[in-house]
Amino acid sequence: MTPATRVLAGLALAFAAVATPALAQSGDPSFRLANRTAVPIAEVYVSSSGEGAWGSDHMGANVLMPGQTVVIRLPAGECVNDIKVVYATGQAQEWRQQDTCNLTDIVIQ
Repeated sequence: MTPATRVLAGLALAFAAVATPALAQSGDPSFRLANRTAVPIAEVYVSSSGEGAWGSDHMGANVLMPGQTVVIRLPAGECVNDIKVVYATGQAQEWRQQDTCNLTDIVIQ
């Protein structure tokens, strides 16, 4: 097991969606993604739970370093989404059927 793999396994990559009352959303599925792991996030995919494909990477050429946040902008209307992150190690993590219209922050730790 590589050191990066041990870090990922040790963190158990807890995923917490936290709604901030002062920023309560109404039909806007966009959210802030915070990387609280020790590993950079290279790719972020979000697709409607009804779709069979991930679509394009929201990070593009950027990388979300540990401790950083990024706003993931999504078109209005589709609130139930699947989220996939790919770490710089190549490992991926997925969360299905997230109601992104009822949260403002997603923290990966």
